Amino acid sequence: MRNALKFISLVMVLTIFVCSCAQVVEEIIPEFSVDNASADLGGFECVWGYDGAAGETELGFVTGTRNADLLLERKAEIEKSLNCKITPNYTSSMFDFLRAGVMSGAQPFDIVEGGTYTMVVDVRAGNLSGLSALLDIENVEKWGTPNMLQSLIWQKDVFGVVPFAWPDIMYRQSGHVLAVNESLVSRLGQPDPREYVEDGVWNWDKFEEVLDAYTFQDAGRTIYALRSHPPYFSINMFLSSGVALSAFDAGEVVCGVYTDIGREALERANTIFNVTHKDCFHPETGSVGHEQFINGEAVMYLSWCYELTSGTNWIMYQMDNIGILPFPQGPHATPGVYLSYHEGLGNATAIPFNAKDPNATAIILSAMYEPFEEYQTKDDIIDYMTNQIFYDRRDAEIIVNVVRNTEYGFFREGARTVIEEAVNTDKGISALLDSYVSRYDQIVTDYMIPHYQGRIAVYGE
Repeated sequence: MRNALKFISLVMVLTIFVCSCAQVVEEIIPEFSVDNASADLGGFECVWGYDGAAGETELGFVTGTRNADLLLERKAEIEKSLNCKITPNYTSSMFDFLRAGVMSGAQPFDIVEGGTYTMVVDVRAGNLSGLSALLDIENVEKWGTPNMLQSLIWQKDVFGVVPFAWPDIMYRQSGHVLAVNESLVSRLGQPDPREYVEDGVWNWDKFEEVLDAYTFQDAGRTIYALRSHPPYFSINMFLSSGVALSAFDAGEVVCGVYTDIGREALERANTIFNVTHKDCFHPETGSVGHEQFINGEAVMYLSWCYELTSGTNWIMYQMDNIGILPFPQGPHATPGVYLSYHEGLGNATAIPFNAKDPNATAIILSAMYEPFEEYQTKDDIIDYMTNQIFYDRRDAEIIVNVVRNTEYGFFREGARTVIEEAVNTDKGISALLDSYVSRYDQIVTDYMIPHYQGRIAVYGE
């Protein structure tokens, strides 16, 4: 694997290493003003394609909610101030229509919004416009961090962004947290586990103590400490070790599982899951579902962020007194920076390469995605989340931290294979890694390096 990557210069290697390190950025978001986008677009109609059914959302906000109303007010304000018309087009399988427009030259959309698991195909196929010349893409508080946007970055540019200054949609982007049934914790006479985070002791050792403490018998049935899909447990153990999926090791770029830290994390995940604490995991682990947690069969659930609030059948709508924890950190992790991963973000926005007028479209997109007057700063968004969704400000702070530090997991490219098998193998992690060297070599060469080349081109070293 390493021999195939020796063509990479040391400068690029160091750059990739720097870019891979997650940072928690505190920044005041500027107030929206029509003066910031005072162009006259001469009646330009911007067709905003949304991958979903009409009537359910207003470009991602649930129809009928206060934030949906703010979106509609913003839309009307922009149409008046910029002399344009924004026409939402809600279309299931929208990306199929986008690609048909690329082939025919008759593009139905000026903007496309949808999940990145699908959009990554269009990024690599050249179906989307590079955005670094059209938007102030380095404003990560508005457009999303480089970690978040990794699947939308390719070779020389960034081809999609997220509305990171908007509430609701921002914290529904993907990443993993631990949802905790605080009522069960209190019944056990245990302290609020949020205190472990505050005290800086929320590490793997404390986690193993908690797994033991949270597994108990209740009226003849077992209440388990944790409900988790096994691949999600192992990938969070891996990332919480402090290593990224692509890493710097001995002067070369490799997939992070081929580092000492990554291997040790996978070995410990295997030991916890299969040996020392196997009886602490809910036995129904073959699916991603959260029903057992809602039914009170487990004290903790390793949850995608969107599983918390994306619909009325999700966790925060079905349960009371839920706490949110980051995944505990390993000994090499940066304290207070909670890495996670995504297979695809829920809402990302791009401009087709053959849109009628990419410059006019970018002006509209930039004006639309300014923060709302009610949520001018990240603290405003956290206050909203605390008052409307979660039970404790610490929960909202953790969600924001995790989401902004989530990275693309290269799932569709096969980069989760070793991590997924790490909790199932009986031949040892080293032997497992050896069996996949050639596959990961190809993933690094074909996918990881081109993504980082774009990241360097846009964000610099």
